[in-house]
Amino acid sequence: MKLNRILSIAFTLFLCMCMVSVANAQKSVKLSDKQIEDIVKRSYQYVAMYNVNQKVAFDEEGMSTKGYNKGLKNTDLLDHTAEFIARPNNDTIYQAAMLDLRKDAVVFKFPAFDSKYVSLMTTGYDHYIEIPLSTVEGDFQEPKTVLFYTKRTEGYSGKKIEGIDEIFEMTGDFVSATLRVMPHANEPERFKRIVDQINSIKGMSLSEFLGKPAPEADKVNFPPYGKTDADIFENNLLEVMQFVFNHTTFDPNNELDRKVLA
Repeated sequence: MKLNRILSIAFTLFLCMCMVSVANAQKSVKLSDKQIEDIVKRSYQYVAMYNVNQKVAFDEEGMSTKGYNKGLKNTDLLDHTAEFIARPNNDTIYQAAMLDLRKDAVVFKFPAFDSKYVSLMTTGYDHYIEIPLSTVEGDFQEPKTVLFYTKRTEGYSGKKIEGIDEIFEMTGDFVSATLRVMPHANEPERFKRIVDQINSIKGMSLSEFLGKPAPEADKVNFPPYGKTDADIFENNLLEVMQFVFNHTTFDPNNELDRKVLA
């Protein structure tokens, strides 16, 4: 039913918006069911991730950072009532940060964690999930300082900086970073140590890391997000997709990226 609603909405929207000029005469284009389905399939990953990231950044209720370049520290396990992500793990503690990488790179100082499972997950609006750091790969055994930037970050292009252990180039200007930590809640002393380690995480702009004032971010008019993904297909699909295109790095060697731009 949900897919049918999305297809119906997409059909109406694109049928109304798609016009071509033939011999100086305007003629509406009737899209086939196959074309509509193709539009939905190629745009859905961006619509869904835009909705998720904007909710985490701006929702007034629940777990939200209340803006970009802000973080959310949490030391409680989640259950089925948590709605900021679908089906959260109930055996890990979630930390969240929403990053605006347009004006400056962002730096995080992570401590070593006394946990057998810690994972840092990042994604932009393109929905490509990356795991820059994980105990599975041997990370978080020692303190580590990492930097995030994008091709459009002003004044920084990926050069090495003293004191930065790892540098990660993101595909989007607006990125979510989620840290999941197993707290070993059945071991009280270990749990307390892990909570203290979580509270010691520090985030800052690259300028602040270098001892300079943080630059003021340019104001941005985000397209409205929806309660559901279908709301965007119904109300402002073109606006959202244009915003995504403006703030995403597409890889010409990636088949999915080529298709969405075709």
